[in-house]
Amino acid sequence: DTIEAIRKVFEERRNYIVQRMNNIPGVSCINPEGAFYVMMNIEKLKGKTLGGTTIQDSDDFAMAFLEKELVAVVPCSGFGAPDFVRWTYATSMENIKEGLDRLERFLKS
Repeated sequence: DTIEAIRKVFEERRNYIVQRMNNIPGVSCINPEGAFYVMMNIEKLKGKTLGGTTIQDSDDFAMAFLEKELVAVVPCSGFGAPDFVRWTYATSMENIKEGLDRLERFLKS
């Protein structure tokens, strides 16, 4: 029973982050089948200036997002996916909502 309850909590977090992220202009993601991560596609942001930084890849995005909005995401350039950053949903729903609020604000900068 405990394991099922925990699974449902993570499923709820995953579904929330995927749904909300896919409704934010300029970014997208697919619904992951496992792990506790969502891979956010930033391809449409390449060449744009956000927070004073021109985004060329996930490294640029991750550094600018951290500096301007204090949100840490993992750039996936080291994994051969320079157009993606990794978000975790192994955190509270409150943190997920705040992180996505900050993402929306950052994308408008």
